[in-house]
Amino acid sequence: MKKINHIPISEFATLTNVSRQTLIYYDKINLFKPDYKNDIGYRYYSVKQIEFIHVITLLKDLGMSLKEIKHYTQNKSPESFLDLMIAQKQVLQAQRERLNHNEMIIDEKINFIREARQIAFDQISIQYIEDTTFYISDNINNVSELDFLISVNQFVDELKSHALFSSQPIGVVSNRQEILNHDFYNYSYLYVKIPNNKNHFKNTITLNGRYVIGYHFGADDNINQTYEKMLHLIESQHYTIGHYIFEEYVYDSVIKNNQHEFITKIMIEID
Repeated sequence: MKKINHIPISEFATLTNVSRQTLIYYDKINLFKPDYKNDIGYRYYSVKQIEFIHVITLLKDLGMSLKEIKHYTQNKSPESFLDLMIAQKQVLQAQRERLNHNEMIIDEKINFIREARQIAFDQISIQYIEDTTFYISDNINNVSELDFLISVNQFVDELKSHALFSSQPIGVVSNRQEILNHDFYNYSYLYVKIPNNKNHFKNTITLNGRYVIGYHFGADDNINQTYEKMLHLIESQHYTIGHYIFEEYVYDSVIKNNQHEFITKIMIEID
């Protein structure tokens, strides 16, 4: 005779938002068994089981394997449940931090591209840059191409260790003498823009001053042509080159398929 106050599997599935097939599977692996089976094997569940299936679903959503969940179900106690909840709260907090960080990166990319679309890339301008903080790598002057790539990876790891890694482009810094010598491919440092409230780190510089800003179209094998135009403007306006020159991609392989469509931003400090 059918027991009263029991819920048939199909209704229990609808009530708990767990599919009928999943409930049958949980029963077969002895993870979550029905409260009652009738003579023909039809499954019925108790109202008291609703909270338990919700906990199983929560743990599964947080990334616990069914094997791990089953281990808990076979070793229940207030202490083990408390430890489990504390551990899963820490997992949830870490996931939230990753989601918040990823959302921040997406917001930065959206703003970056929106701003880039408003730039007149064919113009060279003189702009005053104020209170802009860059995090700088160790010196990479005269390194080989392989060592340069290794330095980039190390720089990214360094940024991550300081919680500074973001969607901001990683650029390169040249010094005044290299540019005057027309050595446009020998970089001194890597850099990335960081929030001004992070300027307490040792390897930071803050930009405050005038810069000639231009944009190079295409691959960097002929970037000297853009530099020549910018240097001509500096000379014609009777400025002198400051200590540092900064390069960073605006459009690269993430944005464009053809490297002839890449755009590099060049900022030359002037006095």
